[in-house]
Amino acid sequence: MKKLLLAVVLLLLGAAAVLHYLHLDAIWWHTWRMHQAPLHHDSLALDHYRADIQAQPIDGLDDDVSALTFNAETGTLFAVLNGEPLLVELSVDGKLLRKVRVKGVQDMEGLTHVAGRRYVIAEERSQRLIEVEVPDGAAEVDVAGAPSLTIGLDLNGNKGFEGLSWDARQRRLLVVKERDPLRVLAVSGFVGVQPDSPLALHIQELKTPDSPWLFMRDLSSLSLHDETGHLLLLSDQSNMLVEYDEDGHPRSLLGLWRGMGGLQRTVPQAEGLAMDGQRRLYLVSEPNLFYRFVPGE
Repeated sequence: MKKLLLAVVLLLLGAAAVLHYLHLDAIWWHTWRMHQAPLHHDSLALDHYRADIQAQPIDGLDDDVSALTFNAETGTLFAVLNGEPLLVELSVDGKLLRKVRVKGVQDMEGLTHVAGRRYVIAEERSQRLIEVEVPDGAAEVDVAGAPSLTIGLDLNGNKGFEGLSWDARQRRLLVVKERDPLRVLAVSGFVGVQPDSPLALHIQELKTPDSPWLFMRDLSSLSLHDETGHLLLLSDQSNMLVEYDEDGHPRSLLGLWRGMGGLQRTVPQAEGLAMDGQRRLYLVSEPNLFYRFVPGE
């Protein structure tokens, strides 16, 4: 009996070690937590999404795309590169439409569209947020003199701000810190403030490092779905995208492993995330690969 019990324990430990090694432990944990959460009827049902464009190289770029945002007014995607200081415009099928050189920035990792021609850029190491106007047809913009905010939280090099998303309903900027520790922040009172107005800045931590819902190895991007108020968090190292409701409960999950979501190969390094008005999901992955996922039935 003792030998049988020992064998079972060793088998369970071995299975847990394999799950951890393959980074599948986070997917299993979130799946289990979703079954514990209250019933919810406005989930995006990420588990039903299927890739209709996958691992498509973005022609015309020499450096890796590091962030992604959807501009509903132009019907196009915008991204930044983490090497050459470029902001690029892409079609919804991943074709390069325009390059915009950005002067005065270093290590761009996050990007979100606010309204009109306004965007916010995040620098990873310095944790500086920069509000910038990108005119139609512009080939270059200079951020010198542009409104900026440096937060400087847990400064630890290449593990800083990785993703941005604009919350139009609550007029706040959502920010993810990659790891050591993982953080999800809401920054209010920065975007749209007039130069001669007093700054009423408020920074709130939405998900703390010890949050029972935040079980991921890293955070590489995020996107807020305005219609439901649900937050999408992307993890490169855990190979998954998770939908959280406004109460912080995980509601659905899209695994980025081969065989999940119609993927023929595992997404190698997911770096940017965006969603359009038709609820189509867009991912960019190093090195310069473009993915689009469409909702299922």
